[in-house]
Amino acid sequence: MMTPAEALPTEPIRAEHRELLPHLEHLEMAAVDLPTWDEETAASRLPRYVKFLSGHLIPHAVAEDEHLYPIIDRIAGSTAATATMRADHDEIASRVDAFAASVEQSLASWDDGAHRWDLAHQLSGLSAIVGLHFAEEEDVLLPLLDEALTLEDIVAIHQHMGHGEHEH
Repeated sequence: MMTPAEALPTEPIRAEHRELLPHLEHLEMAAVDLPTWDEETAASRLPRYVKFLSGHLIPHAVAEDEHLYPIIDRIAGSTAATATMRADHDEIASRVDAFAASVEQSLASWDDGAHRWDLAHQLSGLSAIVGLHFAEEEDVLLPLLDEALTLEDIVAIHQHMGHGEHEH
């Protein structure tokens, strides 16, 4: 375990990712079980997943696009540094929208087993894309920030992203 003095400047961002990962793992586990759910279980769980994806994950991506990625682009000297990450965000947002629409449609006709498999595949795909996206940020982009910025710089950026220093 790192001491505060040894903490990477990007620790607040990494901590947020660590907080999100169990939710993503839960989505992946739900994708496995979803085809066996009854209508009551689906009606209870699926809207919560949509709420998490739309209300937490998408705002996280928007905040990165608006506050974090411009700084990385400046450090790297090119918008190419974050182009694939922004493309990930676009794909994730598109898939979240599709998932939300599918949930609404599926709950109206839960007895159709095809809907269940479609939702399961969508959840699994979202989980995989977001997991890969986080890994790319952690392994490629955040080290650039660790080299160029201080913990205080990152805390200020993180606060601009809508996260308090002790919000986690």
